[in-house]
Amino acid sequence: MNNTWKGSIVMEDHKRRPGRPMKQEAFGKEFLLANALNEFARNGYDGTSLRTIAHLSDVDVSLITHHFGSKLDLWKAVVDDLAGKIMSRSPFIDYKRPATRQELEAFARYVVDDFVDFNMSMPYHGMFISNESMFANERSAYLMEKLVTPSCKLFLPFIEDCIREGLVQQQEPVIFFLLLINSVSLFAAAPHHAGELLERVKPVDTLVSELKRSVLAVFFKITEPAQK
Repeated sequence: MNNTWKGSIVMEDHKRRPGRPMKQEAFGKEFLLANALNEFARNGYDGTSLRTIAHLSDVDVSLITHHFGSKLDLWKAVVDDLAGKIMSRSPFIDYKRPATRQELEAFARYVVDDFVDFNMSMPYHGMFISNESMFANERSAYLMEKLVTPSCKLFLPFIEDCIREGLVQQQEPVIFFLLLINSVSLFAAAPHHAGELLERVKPVDTLVSELKRSVLAVFFKITEPAQK
């Protein structure tokens, strides 16, 4: 078998097996990890099959085991990839306390806008985190170490500044963080439920705008005019 690299893609040529057509397989890491994230989120760890992920990614399952190892290794790779995406786009990496309340409010608007957009673009990531966080095991410990705890530590100085300036009610910052991320990720995972509960059907972009407006009002006491 010969491997040739094309950017982030590995091309593998297999010899033809009796009764089976020759297959050329393209291994796209990001595509496969996205499929793995969706499957782990929807079906849980035990209910997820490497063969299903391979089928969705249009590769042989042997290619997954070759590049990632076991199912647990693939699961950890999903966590690492997700953590990398979240950390790389975090608005809190170089966070410094804003000089005025107005600047803090402006930053809060930016945070909410970015956070909601990210969740809506990756609706399964919140479900994935919630499912694994329910159990005290090796996977939940890995998730806490690699993703949840680092995200929380980055978020806390901003929350503490908001509490200090009266933008957020006096409360435990960690609980505020957990309530915020869980409420938004739940909405992103099932926006159709919100659409069904509303008196009139609204396009997705309108629902997203109203979600941002509600998050600002509920969590940061910032009111924005409703869309007509």
